[in-house]
Amino acid sequence: MKILLAQPGKLHTVPMGRFALDALRKLGHDVVDFNLSSLWHDKVLDRLRGSEDQASVNKRFRRVVDSVRPDLMLTIFGFNLSEASLDMLKQRGIARVCWWLNDPFQFKRSLDKASHYDFLFSNSLGSVADYHEAGIRHAYWLPTACAPEIHRRAEVLPDYRCEVCFAGDWSPLREAWCTELARHFDIRVWGPWRKKLHKDSPLHCRLQNGFFSPVEMSRMFSNAEVVFNLHSWHGKWMHGTNPRLFEAAGCGACQVVDWKEDIPKLFDTERDLLTYKTQDELVAKIRQLLADTKLRRALGENAQRNAYANHTYEVRMREMMKILEHGL
Repeated sequence: MKILLAQPGKLHTVPMGRFALDALRKLGHDVVDFNLSSLWHDKVLDRLRGSEDQASVNKRFRRVVDSVRPDLMLTIFGFNLSEASLDMLKQRGIARVCWWLNDPFQFKRSLDKASHYDFLFSNSLGSVADYHEAGIRHAYWLPTACAPEIHRRAEVLPDYRCEVCFAGDWSPLREAWCTELARHFDIRVWGPWRKKLHKDSPLHCRLQNGFFSPVEMSRMFSNAEVVFNLHSWHGKWMHGTNPRLFEAAGCGACQVVDWKEDIPKLFDTERDLLTYKTQDELVAKIRQLLADTKLRRALGENAQRNAYANHTYEVRMREMMKILEHGL
């Protein structure tokens, strides 16, 4: 099948589009990659023409569609893709597919365009039910995944060693939880946090500031005794999973993650990883793990085995294509 993959080109920390591209090609599909981010010349042209936001991106996109003539257009997120471009695909008889990975916290943003796709895949099982309730019957559950060639055990590096590691974007919630963990453990925080932290925050000395590559993340996870994962929507929704769940598992890391309804359908919450709901529970489980090397190793090995067998991007793309082939 000839596929046009439209993806944001600025997702350096979690380049899901690149992983999906590689997986689709491994499955034998002819895939053309399109950068759906606004490039500098797009912004200049839009200003000069007085056109709407992202108009130049969509003009480029439509030219590529006419040139490539794909059987299917798959977009990761679909940021910047206009309704006019989606309608043009429909007129050409090209199947329109979106893999939306910001549920549940951006469900409403996705719902605005959901009816313009022939298939919509969500990272949240609970959100799929919400799509169906909203009349979007063509919504399916498809979480993110790991890429074994990247998400794997890395070498031992003293600069990355720590008891607890957190990697991700800043939020007030995450800062509060990391600050609490800093009272009990040797925690390292990786991400663009510096400008967000109060000048007196105890996390400054524990922070490796800035964006990081997937390879760097594998080093972090491989050299931490415990990987701490906290969904940004903790306390608001009890469903949906983030990419870190699968990436940490792929690295063979010992992971503790806030409980979500989806997780037991993906991992064994006693053999693969541990979950928590409160700070006290989190602290207690980290203490348990730090005191038991054998348990940490077993959890990491089991999680990696599960991730490589069931939660790779190649597995996800195969699942997606089965649904598409049945529905097209």
